[in-house]
Parts: sequence; C-alpha cells; structure tokens
Amino acid sequence: MDIKKNTKNINVWTRGLFILIYGIIFYFVICLVWLIVAFQFFMKLITAELNTPLLDFIGSLTKYVSQILHYITFKSEERPFPFNSWPEADNTPSVSSDSKTSKKETTKKKTTKKKTTKKKTTKKKTTKKKTTKKKITE
Repeated sequence: MDIKKNTKNINVWTRGLFILIYGIIFYFVICLVWLIVAFQFFMKLITAELNTPLLDFIGSLTKYVSQILHYITFKSEERPFPFNSWPEADNTPSVSSDSKTSKKETTKKKTTKKKTTKKKTTKKKTTKKKTTKKKITE
C-alpha cells in the first residue's frame, strides 16, 4: 500500500467530491420525503384517500435514496441520477385505502394468538395435574 500514490489518485478524489454532493442531495431529499409524508397524512385525514400520483413518486424517490446510499457507502459504483436515469416506482400494489381489510387481518392474527395461548395453558395445567398425582401416590 502506497499512501502517496493513493492520495494522488484522481478517481479517489472524484469519488469523495461526489460523496459530498450526493450527501447534500440526500439531505434535501429526506426533507422532501417528510413534506410528502405530512401532505399525505393530511390528505388521508381530510379526504380519507391518498394521492396516488404522489405514492408513485415517493416510490421512485425511495429508490433514488437507496441508490444514493449504495453509492456513498461504496456498495455500488454506479452514480445515481442525474448521471443515470431516474428510478421508476414498482408496479406492485401499494397500501390500500380500504381499512376493512386491514382490520380483518389484524382480527385474524389476534384470534390465532388467542388459540395458541389457550393450547399452551391447557398443556401446562395437564402437566401440573400429573405431577401432583405422582406426588400423592408416592
């Protein structure tokens, strides 16, 4: 390892400059994310619906943040936007605004938990009865 040679390497200094630039961009993007979060919250509060185009944009924005983090942590050598194309949002269905399905799912989870805890308590009771019977017979 030659430190003098590494400090004179222009690629290292270029990468350092881009790390600083993308760090500043990252800061502003995170602020933008919080603004969008607040806006979506108030949209949901007032209209009970979410802004669908904004959901798509936030999907691509989170991918962009991921690309920045991968680049500045040396996980990737590929520079994010504006040196590459803007990431597209996933076409997977987003969180539905229908609260009935989420309530049903949580109810199912609760009943499943209750059933498993009941089984455990009955097993404990039967083992206690067996041990007390053994002590009495001895």
